[in-house]
Amino acid sequence: MTKTAKCRDKKIMILNLRADKSRLKTIGWHLLFWLIYILYEEVIVFYAKQPAEPLGTLYSFLINAWVFYNYWRGVRYLTKKIKNIFLLILAIAVAFTIVTSIVVFFKILGDSLIQHVSFNAHASPFRRMSLIMRTVYFAGMGAAYGFAKEVIQKEREAAQLIEKQQILEKKALQAELNVIKSQINPHFVFNTLGFLYAETYKKLPQVGESIITLSNIMRYALTKNEDGYSSLESEFTYIRDFIKIHESRSKAFFMKVNIESSAVPYQVVSLVLITLIENMFKHGIFNQATKEATLNITIHDGKLHFYSLNYKNNNSVNKVQSNGIGLNYIRERLMDEYGREGYELLVDETHNSYECKLIMPLKYHESN
Repeated sequence: MTKTAKCRDKKIMILNLRADKSRLKTIGWHLLFWLIYILYEEVIVFYAKQPAEPLGTLYSFLINAWVFYNYWRGVRYLTKKIKNIFLLILAIAVAFTIVTSIVVFFKILGDSLIQHVSFNAHASPFRRMSLIMRTVYFAGMGAAYGFAKEVIQKEREAAQLIEKQQILEKKALQAELNVIKSQINPHFVFNTLGFLYAETYKKLPQVGESIITLSNIMRYALTKNEDGYSSLESEFTYIRDFIKIHESRSKAFFMKVNIESSAVPYQVVSLVLITLIENMFKHGIFNQATKEATLNITIHDGKLHFYSLNYKNNNSVNKVQSNGIGLNYIRERLMDEYGREGYELLVDETHNSYECKLIMPLKYHESN
């Protein structure tokens, strides 16, 4: 047997042991419930000054327990087999009548045998009605117990399904990011950019600076932290470099930028701010003074406040069509980290402008 097979068998054995322990624990609680219930009724009999009949009581409660556990099972079985509501009600009524008659018969028979008296002596109308009501009582309790158990089980299964779905969505999102990363060989890209920088810096310093800035941007994007967080200052450095690249490409560049640095070693959810900045440049106009873009990022009380405003490029030739993946990704990341009420993201988009406001908590990171 291979090591993998042994590990698998060991895990199966552990799971079976846990299931057996859980089953035994459940049986123990049920036995305790019936014991307490029997003692409760015996106390009532004692104070009512009625003669105690331990054997008869035990026999009667064995039948009551059978009714308690099996009545709801019978109802569920008929519900699955019969779909017509009128036939179902009729079948339940008939089945209950038959079961009640059998239960009453065996209780009277048991009492007559235990007490050594005739069957007819215990089969008085009052006694039969009392036993019928007793059967209805335990059948009703059993139905309530079975229904509550099914409801709790379904709610538990639904919660587990939602949890599994969230895990799968998170894994799918991470897999999508990994695929995007794997499409580029980082070492090849960085080596090539380093070569281009060395060759062009002496003759064209501005181009060389743009190349090294681009290299820093790509290095950061492809080597983010595995825990999903990045240092706030590294994100700000990326944003400044990103803006610098676009500014160097334009003869005219109009954008008011305010990025407030923080002395506190905060961390922020990776790629959220970057995605918002990239969306600005994907759809925005930056070469017109009358349509100046705005970017303002500040820190207040451990929270990051992001605000951006840009005018949209509606040129049908140059416009880049958006599929909404960027914004959907941001919402999923923030929802995963903070929950529905843990952050604020407001987007106001018109035909000519795009405004975004984001407030999210920052994570304090003790630097080494």
